[in-house]
Amino acid sequence: MAWHLTEEQKMIQAMVRDFARTEVMPTAAERDKTGEFPREIIKKMGELGLMGMNVPPEYNGAGVDTVSYSVAMQEIAYADASTAVIMSVHNSVACGPIFLFGSDYLKETYLKTLAAGQKLGCFALTEPGAGSDPASQKSKALRDGDFYIINGTKMFITSG
Repeated sequence: MAWHLTEEQKMIQAMVRDFARTEVMPTAAERDKTGEFPREIIKKMGELGLMGMNVPPEYNGAGVDTVSYSVAMQEIAYADASTAVIMSVHNSVACGPIFLFGSDYLKETYLKTLAAGQKLGCFALTEPGAGSDPASQKSKALRDGDFYIINGTKMFITSG
């Protein structure tokens, strides 16, 4: 089976490749040494539409297909795998579930700013004593009227 990128996918690939090679790659080794979080790079990625790739435009996303998102991820990862993890968690773990399953309130309040890259989504799975095994976790969310009370301890929070 022959498979080729569409013209739009090629344009996205070229744009992200140029950004990754000029903005991300030159400082990647230094960030690895210092542990510095790439705040300015993430801000620029938001401005380019890379932080809400699969989110529709009505929620400030780019509204691209999965192949375009994958091609963009590949280009960022080539330049710096750590920055690609931030992009992946933000797009897939933060924006994705809110878009697919969130209420209109959540979409208006959180998804719009997340997809625009104005806020950054995080991932908090790992707990002391439980590691990343969801069945062993102790954190709880208990409903209290219209709210939830969350108790527990997390560590190693991606983008936290």
